[in-house]
Amino acid sequence: MPIEVHHVKSKLAVAYQLSHLPETASYIPDTELLHKRSLNRMTRKFDKVYLKPDRGRKSRGVIRIDRMNRGEYKLRQETRTKVVKANELWRTVERLTGDTKYLIQQAVNNVTRGRELRHFDLRCHALRINGVWKVGGICGRLGEKGSVITTSHSGGTPTLLETLFTRHLKYTALERARMVRRLNKVIIHAVRNVSRMYPDLWEFAVDIGIDTRKRIWIFEVNIEPLIRGNFKMLPNKTLYRRIKRMRRLAK
Repeated sequence: MPIEVHHVKSKLAVAYQLSHLPETASYIPDTELLHKRSLNRMTRKFDKVYLKPDRGRKSRGVIRIDRMNRGEYKLRQETRTKVVKANELWRTVERLTGDTKYLIQQAVNNVTRGRELRHFDLRCHALRINGVWKVGGICGRLGEKGSVITTSHSGGTPTLLETLFTRHLKYTALERARMVRRLNKVIIHAVRNVSRMYPDLWEFAVDIGIDTRKRIWIFEVNIEPLIRGNFKMLPNKTLYRRIKRMRRLAK
């Protein structure tokens, strides 16, 4: 399938393209445009789904829906929670999303191990230098306890990858090394293909989840990535300085 050049920065368009490419298809959660039929279909298929603004930034407006017993659904937006019956679900979603274009996406079980379970994901920054895509840095993001959002703008904590893997996921040294190799491969596949849709852009950020079976998932590719709310907030500024140096060479 040929990749079209896009000018509108749409998460849904990116997910659609990556889900139809052999290099990346297996990493994309089921993702559709949100409407009443897709909501009914996805909430029957999956225990948990996310609703995301198609052009949103900093996780603003993200909603998670958990299917519960007795035909009820729990909606969570940041730390706010609401339980509704099945026949109230669409009306509630319409009220929360308004006129904004949303997508609905399969949720991934990306939680830390140990006594205190917290949602996490990875912010992965890549830049094109002399025509070659390179990974500038990867950091973890830990959501606040009880929150389904991981970004620092919503209370999440940027975390060194080594700390996330060792302290929060309990990976061995061999597991850490293998995962980093796999992540780098996935990131490059993703940005190389997305750059064909947006040929004038020379940096992207890929938000990635890892489930409890160590399966890698691409949640979204950010077209206008920031580093202040992620890498600059790490206790060690090495990656932040590295990405700033690479930005001066990128094109």
